[in-house]
Amino acid sequence: MPAPDASLGLGIETGGTGSRWCLSAPSGMILARGEMEPMTGHVFTQTERDRVSGIFARLASEVDNIGHPAAIVAGVTGLGPESVVRAVFSTMLGAAFGCSEAKILVVDDMWLGYRARFQPGEGIIVYSGTGSIGYHLSADGDIIRAGGRGILLDDGGSAAWIAAEALRRLLRREDEAPGSGWDSALGRSLAQALGEPSWDAVRTHVYGGDRGSLGLLARAVAVAAEMGDGVAAEIFTQAGGELARLALALKMRVGAKPVALCGRAATLSPLIAQRFRALVTLPVTLDATQVDVPGCAAGLACELSRPGEKGI
Repeated sequence: MPAPDASLGLGIETGGTGSRWCLSAPSGMILARGEMEPMTGHVFTQTERDRVSGIFARLASEVDNIGHPAAIVAGVTGLGPESVVRAVFSTMLGAAFGCSEAKILVVDDMWLGYRARFQPGEGIIVYSGTGSIGYHLSADGDIIRAGGRGILLDDGGSAAWIAAEALRRLLRREDEAPGSGWDSALGRSLAQALGEPSWDAVRTHVYGGDRGSLGLLARAVAVAAEMGDGVAAEIFTQAGGELARLALALKMRVGAKPVALCGRAATLSPLIAQRFRALVTLPVTLDATQVDVPGCAAGLACELSRPGEKGI
């Protein structure tokens, strides 16, 4: 294995549908970037640990042709604040890249997403993907959260919540007047996504899948809203209010700070941001894809690679 380049940093952002990486020089120049297989912090079996180790080994082989990183920062989805999985990932990355574990930082994906948008203490992020959460990283490094408790309890304003709310309203309408729910723009859009307009199709999709498969139905709700369906539009307006609640809860705890509304679900309809901005009354930016999270991780890794540097 080549000796580490004393200046290069590798950033990794993992996800349940795909993962991304970036190799950077201290100047900020991006030397290479790419994608790799999905992974999460749920490496609870040896089979899954072997799979993730294999992904890292293949990445190391690819990166070595460009330059060998001296430090690595990895943002891992599904990683708890005190998770022992951090040590597991550090060990796997150290073995794959030959890096000292003192130069490997494994963090949760929300921490990394925050640092890609704000310096510690500067702002609040509200994330809406499959689930939803409000997040603040204090100047002292403390993590302050709102929401993020999963779709069984909350995750208001998320893709899974939007889809569940649409199905709930449609099926209640079917209870009252069979056929009327499926005959609406929302019903037709959901039926196309499900394969057919029936409770059996809904049951199979919702209870036979996971929260990710439920969340995918939010796209069908967006199509219906674009077609002028009033129920779909009302759901997106309500979603904006649910997400605003997270920002306002954190405002009460950390003070008035700029807010970044992020995540793909937040961009499903402009009604979400409209309602969010109306309620939050703080400086709000809306982003989905323009923030380079792996690039931020690579830049932080370059800082970590400096001699004597122990943290960032």
